[in-house]
Amino acid sequence: MTSQFLGYVRRTVIGGTTGIAGYSTYKVNTNPLHIFWDLDHTILCSISPLPESDEIKDQRAFGFAPTLRYFDQIDDDFPFDPQTPTPNTRTYFRPGARLTIWLCSFFATNHVYTAAQRTYTENILKQIDPDRKLFHIVIHRDDYPQIVKEGKDLKIGTSQMERAILFDDRTSNFKPQHYQNGVGVLPFTPTRVEQC
Repeated sequence: MTSQFLGYVRRTVIGGTTGIAGYSTYKVNTNPLHIFWDLDHTILCSISPLPESDEIKDQRAFGFAPTLRYFDQIDDDFPFDPQTPTPNTRTYFRPGARLTIWLCSFFATNHVYTAAQRTYTENILKQIDPDRKLFHIVIHRDDYPQIVKEGKDLKIGTSQMERAILFDDRTSNFKPQHYQNGVGVLPFTPTRVEQC
């Protein structure tokens, strides 16, 4: 009797899991959730000029802190020498951000919506999404300059406002949707980078 019950439970769990996975695939393909991600101070933090030290202070006990991932780039919003393409900016990824975006890609369509310029955005995407599989639409200020003064209008990226959400550290960017469809994120600033 116990083995029959366990067999029933196993079939129920497998069937339920298969059903949920199938439904998720169906929703992603027919009526996806659209997640728009801001870059600066939401999923990453860029510091210019480059920090003098390569070491980040480890404030955790026993030195078991995970590695804070970063890369150096040229941000043309800041002074740099075009003759010698030496990086002028260090960009740190928020711990867990890349994993979160990857996990969200299983049930939603991810997009980038940033007030940064095209070249900076491309530098970031080369690091976070080199194969261009994570993000469907990329909107930056070169495409939509109104971002800077008016906020981020999600209708630029989707007509399904009931299925759209923006993660951003600046709640003023939620203004075009009357402060709906937005989730405020604790800013990932240089101070927070030092605390990681």
